[in-house]
Amino acid sequence: MSGIAVVLGDASLELGGRVVLHDLTVELACGAHVLLLGANGAGKTQLLKLLAGERWPTPTGRERREYRDAAGRLLELSELLPRIAHVGGERQDKYLRYDWNFSVERVVATGCHGGDRPIVRLTSVERRRVRGALRRLRLLALRRRRFLTLSYGERRRVLLARALAGRPRLLLLDEPFNGLDSASRQLIARELARLAATGLTIVLATHRAEDAPRGFRRALVLQHGRLVHDGRAGAAARLWLRERAAAAAPLPARRRRAVHPAEPLVTLREVDVYRDYRPVLRGVNWTLGPGEHWALLGGNGSGKTTLLRLVHGDLPAALGGEVLRRGHPRGTHIESWRRRIGFVSPELQAEYLERVSLAELVVSGLRASIGLDAAPRRAELARARRALARVALAADPARPARELSYGQLRLALLARALVLEPEALLLDEPLTGLDAPLRAQVRRLLSALAASGVQLVVAAHHASDLVPEIGHVLTLKGGRARARPRRR
Repeated sequence: MSGIAVVLGDASLELGGRVVLHDLTVELACGAHVLLLGANGAGKTQLLKLLAGERWPTPTGRERREYRDAAGRLLELSELLPRIAHVGGERQDKYLRYDWNFSVERVVATGCHGGDRPIVRLTSVERRRVRGALRRLRLLALRRRRFLTLSYGERRRVLLARALAGRPRLLLLDEPFNGLDSASRQLIARELARLAATGLTIVLATHRAEDAPRGFRRALVLQHGRLVHDGRAGAAARLWLRERAAAAAPLPARRRRAVHPAEPLVTLREVDVYRDYRPVLRGVNWTLGPGEHWALLGGNGSGKTTLLRLVHGDLPAALGGEVLRRGHPRGTHIESWRRRIGFVSPELQAEYLERVSLAELVVSGLRASIGLDAAPRRAELARARRALARVALAADPARPARELSYGQLRLALLARALVLEPEALLLDEPLTGLDAPLRAQVRRLLSALAASGVQLVVAAHHASDLVPEIGHVLTLKGGRARARPRRR
């Protein structure tokens, strides 16, 4: 598997009237392994799209984009596209948006021809390639499962296997470790080391120091759409992935006296939950007591997201189980509960297709809706602006939400939850996709919210994402739940 060389010269990109990339010149040699760093909104995803041929540079008369093989021969992008693999959150969300619920095996098979849907019959050689990719990513047991029934992390592994099945010559990875448990991160790291040894050209964007693969000695750093560093990775990684977090200022958080009712907020009794006729949660007994803050831990596919959606009221318990919610009698419409409880998840982010402004996205939280069925009122917009200020996104509330970076959109969804002034926050990987300073800021915000009386239930794969106020852990494995105090 040989890589290709890429030259991007004097390339700019304008989207929605904004210049998001400014006169970039990037040269990648065959077999180069490069880290792509920068804050949320710096332009990393858009640069990857330019390299992938998914976007064209804004015409200026000076822009240049070329692909060459190891012998220096010029390659046509139209012929090369099936051999360029781009994996990231936006591509993953596309399956949910269009309801592409193919089997895992068929999704991986689409990588052989670079399409999104399985419409081409595979040769025997291609079928063996698909089988090999499934085996490398430990997905053989899931090959007949429907893609949208998998956990977020499992879907990410499937799309990485899809990329491998296409025998790429240029591999572009946008936060490939997002949503992966520890075992899966180690598996992907080993696979990246193997691919790097084959001479494949790889560009990997990340926000976490622990996700920077060994052997990636060069780093590109973007700042406000401009290339500010192109050189050795070591110093750049320390600066952009670690040290900047220490300088982060805390985000504002409203404080109020914490007054907790005597009864639990949520009680689950012998709860089973089925998804696609498969048991995901089995016999779960759990109580979210007054003033308690919990972490949900477990591997990919263990049921963490399902539990959060059950508590929020998006999924029902199977017959025989009982879900008790404080102040929400049986027979009450679930919408009244959702107006009291904030919820943030990768799935919610993927489902938010509406073309709304940033402020309108936040207002939809007040109405417990996706999108708006009527124009927001002045009082709602004022509350939305205050919520956006709490997550450092107040600068341009009229900006279209879909123009935000992946991490910025996650912050906007947090503001959508905070606008409720909620009794509790149900947070599924809330720091995923955020750069180091923003992760530090959001942790400070969550700590302040916990101190003010907002109860937290946080699903996370990184221990560093959990704030000190979380004192209890619910570990899920095989759909079963085990509660314990958090070890310090």
